[in-house]
Amino acid sequence: MRLGAENGNSRQLLHKEIYVDKLFKDGYIENSVQFNNVEVTNKDGIALISGIDFSNTKRLFEFDSEIVVTSDEHLIKLHFSLEGTYSYQPLSHIKYLVQIPENHCNMFYYPTSEGRDVFFNGNAKVFEVYIKPNLLQKLLGAEYRSSFGKLKDAISNSNSFVLWDKSKFIPPHIRSKINEILLCPYKGAVRKRYLESSLTVLLLDFLLGRQTSKISKGKVKLLNSDYLALVKVEAYIRNNLKEPLKISELSEIAGFNATKLKRDFKKVYGIPVFKYITALRMEFAKTLITQEGASIAHAAYEVGYANPQHFTTAFKRTMGYLPSQLKYIVYFTCSFLLEEPICFMGF
Repeated sequence: MRLGAENGNSRQLLHKEIYVDKLFKDGYIENSVQFNNVEVTNKDGIALISGIDFSNTKRLFEFDSEIVVTSDEHLIKLHFSLEGTYSYQPLSHIKYLVQIPENHCNMFYYPTSEGRDVFFNGNAKVFEVYIKPNLLQKLLGAEYRSSFGKLKDAISNSNSFVLWDKSKFIPPHIRSKINEILLCPYKGAVRKRYLESSLTVLLLDFLLGRQTSKISKGKVKLLNSDYLALVKVEAYIRNNLKEPLKISELSEIAGFNATKLKRDFKKVYGIPVFKYITALRMEFAKTLITQEGASIAHAAYEVGYANPQHFTTAFKRTMGYLPSQLKYIVYFTCSFLLEEPICFMGF
């Protein structure tokens, strides 16, 4: 991928030229998948962006919110806005404007024509996965033909494609999988095996997972203003997991009554609001325990449980196993990757 900059009228636009052969040279899953982590930092009126060169070295570029994007071959991109809001505008097919709010995701098709990545004011953190179209056919088999016929037609006709008119939220287990990929502790061949396994699970869960499939069936008939109000509520929930969260408080944030909040939240996010809150809390607690070494009591406190026993009960009900078993799950994964014999003495 080549980077360049264009100056004019006090603006500085970065150009991102993607060369597919180079992009996937050190890729994953038959050299057909590559991922990237982009961060935007705004400080003292200057916007800096890092991660857009796909290298392991963190490089900073000053830019003016937009990046001109071209590719020498067509690509499929999964985009996850972990922080901040993003959009993509293909210049030759403007009806496919892709808008992805914070903690939301979408999939779209890059034709070889020019488009633009736009990062709105404020800090942003993005996880993006580039995929060669033929990999999806191999990965999904008959499901690709039956569920992604419009994408197949778009590729055949070199037209732009976006999976969802309104971007979907990132389910907690998907966000957890992204964190595992970003924080992969391994090196060399073990790292490649781990990431290929994790990326395969991520792709299948994103495209065919029960939660994603459930919220993807049909179009959600909702005013855009109501959709954005729910996005605001979801962001508040995610940033306040330690606090008691009440329907009355969330309704006030959304600007409509409790009945409408509960009904429309389930339309957009696929599950009732309190079930969603619990799922977020349990996934965050899992991350604290497995990646930061937190005790069960500390993890419980950080997600709003004063009583660790109540947390353990909720965790078991949500995740299907006890939080105390997490260390064994981690050990099993590490042993499998390293091809070591496993002994569960006293388990």
